[in-house]
Amino acid sequence: MKITVDVDITPEELRRFIGLPNVDKLQEQILQNAQAYLKESGGSQYSDLIATAMQPMAAYQQWLQKMMGSATEDSTKSKPTQSGKDHE
Repeated sequence: MKITVDVDITPEELRRFIGLPNVDKLQEQILQNAQAYLKESGGSQYSDLIATAMQPMAAYQQWLQKMMGSATEDSTKSKPTQSGKDHE
């Protein structure tokens, strides 16, 4: 036997029904503190981190450019032909 009950309530009503605490004010305060911290830091500590993280990607891009450059150079070079052997 299977019984299904559909209840149309908001998340806030469900939170109250279950007895969970209201953390809206706490979330607001945490968000404001995080925003203030990021504004004060000015991103200086993160710029070094980003620059360090980008170094492997830059090296990979340079390697790809070298590989692609050598591939296009090889295809544009003229191939030597055998002179005089086929013209008898």
